[in-house]
Amino acid sequence: MCSSNSKYPQMTYKQAVEHCKYWADQIRRDGLDLLTTDYGTAIGVSDQLAYPLEMQTWINSKEYPLMYKVCVYAVTVDNDHTDRASWEKLLELIDKL
Repeated sequence: MCSSNSKYPQMTYKQAVEHCKYWADQIRRDGLDLLTTDYGTAIGVSDQLAYPLEMQTWINSKEYPLMYKVCVYAVTVDNDHTDRASWEKLLELIDKL
């Protein structure tokens, strides 16, 4: 899933969790009604959550299955911000980190 671009700064697992929790708080503050209807707001949030996770070379389904799922759903909502069920699943997964 994650990029092989080793030039991108790599986070520790703890930093990645903090990153996810921070953006989950932002998602909740903005609200899913806004994020599923306002492209500008949604893309700002989803891209800032998803892109750094995608660049983490260590995130994989075998060693970090939950973080991997978070990454998959972050990319999903980044690609389709209108998918409310995916936003909800993303928050659910982040809460489990």
